[in-house]
Amino acid sequence: MIPKRLTRKGLPLLAAVALLTGPLVASAQALPAAPPLAGQASRTQPTVGQPAVNQPAINPAHVKVLAAALKKMHDNYASFANFTPGPQDIFDYNIGNLWLKGIDGSGTTVAVIEGWDDPNVAAFIHVRDVRYGLPDPVIQTIYPSGPLPAQCPPGMVALGSYGSCDAWQGELELDVLTVHLIAPYAKIVISATPADSQITDDAASNVAPPEMMHALEYISARHIANAISISDGTGEGTYSFGTAQIHANDPGPLAAAAAGIPVTNATGDCGVVQNLAVANAQCGNTSAGPQTATWDDNPWVTAVGGTVPNISKTDGSKLGPDPIWHEGGIFAEGAGFSAVFKRPSYQNGVARITHSAWRSVPDITMDAQSGTSESAPMVAGVLALATQLNHGRNLGPINPVLYDILGPKGTHAGLSDVVSGNNSVIDPKTGKVLVPGFTAAPGFDVASGWGTVDASKFVPALVAATRATGLARSARNEAGHELSRLERGIRLSAGSGGTTAVTSTGFLPRHPVKLAIDGTVITTLTASDQGTVSYTLNPAALGLSHGHHVLTLQGMLITTTASFRS
Repeated sequence: MIPKRLTRKGLPLLAAVALLTGPLVASAQALPAAPPLAGQASRTQPTVGQPAVNQPAINPAHVKVLAAALKKMHDNYASFANFTPGPQDIFDYNIGNLWLKGIDGSGTTVAVIEGWDDPNVAAFIHVRDVRYGLPDPVIQTIYPSGPLPAQCPPGMVALGSYGSCDAWQGELELDVLTVHLIAPYAKIVISATPADSQITDDAASNVAPPEMMHALEYISARHIANAISISDGTGEGTYSFGTAQIHANDPGPLAAAAAGIPVTNATGDCGVVQNLAVANAQCGNTSAGPQTATWDDNPWVTAVGGTVPNISKTDGSKLGPDPIWHEGGIFAEGAGFSAVFKRPSYQNGVARITHSAWRSVPDITMDAQSGTSESAPMVAGVLALATQLNHGRNLGPINPVLYDILGPKGTHAGLSDVVSGNNSVIDPKTGKVLVPGFTAAPGFDVASGWGTVDASKFVPALVAATRATGLARSARNEAGHELSRLERGIRLSAGSGGTTAVTSTGFLPRHPVKLAIDGTVITTLTASDQGTVSYTLNPAALGLSHGHHVLTLQGMLITTTASFRS
């Protein structure tokens, strides 16, 4: 499938904001002339009709360290060329221009959502920092669902290299390394959230634990991070209880969006199909036909697909557009259409290309030579740089700005078109296409979304568009309203003998739900296979006083509330 070209729409230019023409946009990664002193903000020189925009203070010590690191990467590139993530990403995405202007992630925090922890991650990162001359990051591990169990949950153990606790160690190290490479001075928070903290859950929830969505809520409520990366998910068709179970995860992305925290999520590594939850190896047992996965399918999440840096192996110079990541056979980036989430309004502008009423993924791509588990945290690292440029203010959710403002501007907004490659499943022996996927083409396409980035332009363009429009703010408000609607999901109806029938939905199927009145837990219910609970409330039997009372139903991811009088 080759989508039609998306013509660059004649949207108003971002001329109202000077970031695009300021010193952050450069064509070569060279040392800057005399940066401002520490504590002194730099200021772009406005053109006619443009207001000046203050930029964050530059730390000369950071610039000196990163300038030396860039020189080391240049001088030793031939020996570094095959490392991924590595210097090839710094050069391909023009990260160095930002570093040399003091945009290095300082003052920002990126959270990576993991299924287990790794006490040795700092030592792992230190070895790579010494290699490139980068500073060691500040790393913190949190446990939103409580301390780790003494042993890995059996459901995760059964996943083997696909999702056991041991397998999560390698994933965690990749996530942290990737964020740190792009934003060397950003703090990194590891959220360790294994499955089965409440019940022995189904296979899909061991691959993609709902505890991870609780982590999004935990991080958002406490303002722990400015961006969140998830390198996990499972096929939409793998859930035992279908769409009700998938939508029960929605409060996580909604909470992050309402808090303005952008969430990036990998689209998967099995091409146009998805790994089954019963598999014990990556792409070892897949769906028969096209499928997308949670949670990148959620419209409040930025779905990140995969490309390959197209640069010289000798000096890191750009050779041409980056192609879709496809290793042959089945291993390729995930891309396609959700069967659960309708097309969000921000994708209406590309509907004539997708020809679908459903959410398409990915939205954007970056290096996935280590799988899309690499590309998602890479975008999160870029968002950390943008957050610093935005004086530490959150930028999310970014999809409305990406689709309505930046995407149609293409290279002028730092979006590099991806025009070749596909994610079809191919017989590695014969080359025959077994499951047709999606093919990249000029402009927006299903295979690559809006393409990949030139960070030196994309970062200031994203900040400029966020400041100049109310799109992100409106999206936050919309997410907050949607979350509030879910939280008011209790239905009360009069019963016989002064009783009241209580029903509510949206809970994780078969998970416990605590029913409380005025803050006192009365009983614990169990959600049905469709995520609903019901209860007959008898005020007299409970000894409730006459007057106003508040009833709450608390699940792992949602607490619904209603008031009543007895």
